[in-house]
Formats: sequence, structure tokens, C-alpha cells
Amino acid sequence: MLPPALATFIERMPKVELHLHLEGAVSPRTFLQLSQRNGVALPVQHEAELAALFQYDDFQHFLDTFMVLAETIVSGEDFALLAYELGKELAAQQVLYAEVMISPMQHVRRGIDLREVVAGAAAGFAQAREQGGPLVGIVFDYGRQYGAEAAWPILEVAIDCRALGVVGWSIGGNEIGHPPEEFAALFATARQAGLGVMAHAGEVVGPASVWGAIDVLGVSRIGHGIRSIEDPTLVATLIERDIVLDVCPSSNVRTKAVTSWQTHPLRQLYDAGVLVTINSDDPTFFETTISEEFRRAAIHLGFTVDDLCTMTRNAAQATFLPSAERATLVTTIETLQRNLRSELGI
Repeated sequence: MLPPALATFIERMPKVELHLHLEGAVSPRTFLQLSQRNGVALPVQHEAELAALFQYDDFQHFLDTFMVLAETIVSGEDFALLAYELGKELAAQQVLYAEVMISPMQHVRRGIDLREVVAGAAAGFAQAREQGGPLVGIVFDYGRQYGAEAAWPILEVAIDCRALGVVGWSIGGNEIGHPPEEFAALFATARQAGLGVMAHAGEVVGPASVWGAIDVLGVSRIGHGIRSIEDPTLVATLIERDIVLDVCPSSNVRTKAVTSWQTHPLRQLYDAGVLVTINSDDPTFFETTISEEFRRAAIHLGFTVDDLCTMTRNAAQATFLPSAERATLVTTIETLQRNLRSELGI
């Protein structure tokens, strides 16, 4: 159990979330609603049965489940609904800014217009923002299993849609057999176009994947990156270059990337001086929220209020926002943290 003041602080603290998949944040109720509306059969028919799907043997099992449920999303209207619901949920979690990933190939390969996807998501996030929701930047998270050649037209759409709120480019999917090096030219083009770049790495595959992402792709952030702890030289390099690890502890436990919260390397990475952030990844699939991740980090890994504030500031400073907007966000976060701590005496 947490001390009451700490529990209240976590609930009310201003937050920034940088590693969050839109398709992974759809509520079970909405998945079933979309299944019926779009005539896409699911292996289950009721919310209670759907929850049983969220138990995984390994990372690939999770990906397979993710892809099955994503089939229910077929139109820009669907994306507007998902984005609106997520924006409202993030507001309830006291999130001031989020960068939300969309998995473009999941939808392009089914014949869905990617520009319609982005326009729908942007409209949904804008509607939520009008009702008190956070500012949201959209990141294209390209599935590395589809290969580099097929990514070029996807990147072109990302660049063209910057006015709709696309701020970043990433690669995701299963690292095994798909090293980052083959995507070097894509990432160079994304950076030149003004997109922030990140990569899922060091989640399933070891430090070599992270080395490739930082040395060849030139990313400023790593999604997960937890296996960096296996290489002291890599840890030192992350610190030296101010590379941020967007860590998603419950995700790692549920996909069996780690055996438990207690054995998760987040604490070791933080104590070593690596810039880390805490995130929910796919909150529906891992039955969590950003607030719950902070609670679990405090309970299982002993993080204090000072630690939680530091990791939140790390996130604010690592966003893909323009520098002036990023500085404003950092100042706002620091002011709200200070005021809340004063109010709670913590």
C-alpha cells in the first residue's frame, strides 16, 4: 500500500505520456462496438470474454492478439472515435501532453486511406482537447516486419500530414530478424523533414538493437530499451548522449520480456543516471493506465515523489514539440508539481 499522500499525488500529478499506441488503447466495449458496426468477426462476443484474450505466452502472442483486434478499425470515423475516447481518458489521468502512435501498415494493407486515418485521429484528439483533453502529437510507428522498401510511401504521408499533428516517426514490431540498420535511409529522411525519430529496441532483442537505433538511425528516444542494462558501455553512452528510454513496465511483465516488476531494470537504469520515462504502451492490452504505472513503480520499485517528478520532467523535455512549446510544457509541469507538493505537504 502507498501512503495516502503519495497515492493522492500520483492520481493528481501532471503527466506526459510518450509511448502509447492508439490501437492498443481501445476499450473492450469499443472493440466490440466496432466489430458489430463494421461486420468484423472477433473470436469472442462479450467484454468478459475479451479480457481473457489479454493473457500472453510471449511478445509474438501479444502482437498476434493486437493485429486481430485492430482489424475492427476500418475508417477515419473509427479513428476519430478512438482518438476522442483516448483524449478523454488521458484527461482523466491528468495527462497534459501525449505522443500517440498509429501503426500505419496495419491499416494500409487492408486498403484504408492513411490520410483518412490521420485526419480522423486528428479530429478526435481536437474534439477531446476542446473538452479539456491534452494536446496530442501523432507518431507513425512502422512495423519493421514489412521491410524498408514498403515504408517510403508511408513516410511520405507522415511528412505531408505534419499540419494535422504528425510529429514523429518510429519503427515497432518484433525486433527478432528485423534489425534497425536496414531503415537508416528512412530515418535520415524523416529527420531532414523535421520529424522526431524514435525506435522500439532492446525490448526482446538485447543491446545490439539499441546500439543500432542510436548509432545508425540517430534516434533521440528508445521505446523500451530495458535490455540496455546488460551492456555497461551502452548505459554510459545513453547517459552521455542524453538518449531517453520510454519504459513501459507492465507491458514488459505481461509480454514476459521480464519475469516480474521486482526484476524490472527500470530502477537500475534510473539509478545509473539514464533518462527514463514511464508509460502505459497499450493500456487495454496490458490492463493498465499511466497513473497505474506510476503507482506500481512506487510500490514495487520504491520510487519517491522526487523520482516521479524527475521522470515526468524527463518526458516533458523529450517530446517532439517545437523547442518553445516544449519549454512551456516543462515550465507548466514544474509549476504544477511544485504547487501540488505544497498543497499535499509531500
